[in-house]
Amino acid sequence: MPVKTSGLTANSPLHYLMNAGAVYKNLTYDELTGDFTGTLLGATSGGNEFALAQEIRNLEVDGAKGPTKGNVVIDSETATLTVNLKELTASNIALAIAGSQTTSDTNYDIITSKKKIELSDYLQNIAFVGRLSGSSDPVVIVIDNAISLEGLTVATTDKNEAIVPVVFTGHEGEDGTSPYKIYWPKVVVA
Repeated sequence: MPVKTSGLTANSPLHYLMNAGAVYKNLTYDELTGDFTGTLLGATSGGNEFALAQEIRNLEVDGAKGPTKGNVVIDSETATLTVNLKELTASNIALAIAGSQTTSDTNYDIITSKKKIELSDYLQNIAFVGRLSGSSDPVVIVIDNAISLEGLTVATTDKNEAIVPVVFTGHEGEDGTSPYKIYWPKVVVA
């Protein structure tokens, strides 16, 4: 059989991650029903981005001329979800600021800093929910113990709506569990 010059197969159209998806906070999964429930964060624009950075270390051994299979370890992992918020609420703005607090008066919600980050500032999780072209089940990427640590930037322009990028970073649980989970639907191929 000749070597193909394209990765396209008859099953390729079943495996495309479609559109920008939606973002939820405090999403839960019921394995018995297969249902996810949570609170929508709001409208986004320009898509959303999941990133997993791994710090990899090569265990050096005398006599080895380079990296050796089996002698590579993961020292750390940092999972982030960048959400480009277009729907701006006091609650969403407060989520972008680590250690924020919100009070209210008659006319306004007032967001200020507590000058410290408390355990209650972390979300249970933040999650991207998208659609795979060949499945009615969603693709779900969950970042556990999420908090925005990069601060708030609001840029405005004429004849356009502000888009506020919020980078949520996941954190390991007290038991050392991974800060992320990816639920990838099983696709039935022909």
